[in-house]
Amino acid sequence: MEDVIVRKIVYCILSAGILFVPEVALAGTYTYTTTQNPGAIQIVTKTAGGLAVGSYSTGTSVTMNSDGGKLSESYSCIGTTQPPHDSIFNSHIMCAVNGSSGSYTIIFGCNFLNQERTSQACVGGLYGKTGKYEGMGGTATWSGTDEGGMGTGQWQKMGG
Repeated sequence: MEDVIVRKIVYCILSAGILFVPEVALAGTYTYTTTQNPGAIQIVTKTAGGLAVGSYSTGTSVTMNSDGGKLSESYSCIGTTQPPHDSIFNSHIMCAVNGSSGSYTIIFGCNFLNQERTSQACVGGLYGKTGKYEGMGGTATWSGTDEGGMGTGQWQKMGG
């Protein structure tokens, strides 16, 4: 039973990671769906506070920009659960995203939405690195299960 719960936690964390891969029109809003590639890696260890789960995954997302454009990018994500009763989020996920328009990072905090830990919702920040994302930042959300999910976001120019 413990193995099944751990596997569901990992899949949920990894699915959340995949969601964060949208290529968007700058200073615009977008929605997206996510798909995780097979072969995710997981590490599980017991701690004084319970099980800790770490994960690595890759995948793609399909983004619909507010201007009607449809885009696709690839990502790689790492995630880890947080100690129970010691944090505002159940897990944290960081994704590196690369595409033809540039690269960026997404950092999310996520909470499980059910007792089985098969569904979660996340909020986080976008940090532009290269290409059209350089000097940009923003926010993103995602909600889904270990089978994928959907989210929203917005890019904006950073700094003064």
